[in-house]
Amino acid sequence: MVDEQNDAVDEAIADAVRKPDQKWFSDRIRDRNLTQRALAKLLEMDPSSLSLLLHGKRRMRVEQAAEIARLLNVPVEDVMRRAGADVLGSSERNSIPLVGWIDADGVAKIDWTKSDHRVDFDTDLPPTAAAIQYRTAQTKADMFDGWLAAILPPRAPEEGAMIDRMCVVGLKGGGTLLRRVRRGYTPGRYTLISVFVDPIHDAELAWFSPVLFIRPV
Repeated sequence: MVDEQNDAVDEAIADAVRKPDQKWFSDRIRDRNLTQRALAKLLEMDPSSLSLLLHGKRRMRVEQAAEIARLLNVPVEDVMRRAGADVLGSSERNSIPLVGWIDADGVAKIDWTKSDHRVDFDTDLPPTAAAIQYRTAQTKADMFDGWLAAILPPRAPEEGAMIDRMCVVGLKGGGTLLRRVRRGYTPGRYTLISVFVDPIHDAELAWFSPVLFIRPV
């Protein structure tokens, strides 16, 4: 199931690939007093791999676009567009399905097949994005009650796309959590961080879903 959804994400992005705007990327990299090689190092990516992305020889994933946007201090939708991947048009870009919720302990309940209830975001999101909602009234996480997180469908664990970012993760053996992911003490395992509960060390992950955007109420 994860592989099929992973393929669907890649296909949805690939459907609308245009030629990347290499000059735009070069200008933005120069604006940050960086070189392409220096940017690749910050991305923990081989310089040749970054070159393939920026020249349209390799598909740029949303997670990679988000990290490039952070380092270049530009909106992620600009990076996606300049890389040649379409995002949702302005007439429908804000409406995505609400597929689940999160409790105060960061436990997530998700049904990826749900599409009857939709919610709005004031930012561009890829066509495969979905939302989950914080339902934490009268708990230690009450301040987040009603907030919405935009996420992507689950895909196989990919360390470069997970480390030091907020993700929904599926644990091997069962359980779905919203956590910040860090490297574990054992290769191939991860430390899962939450503000409200103790960390989980050396967790084995079956899949992950990156958080693209969080919308307060």
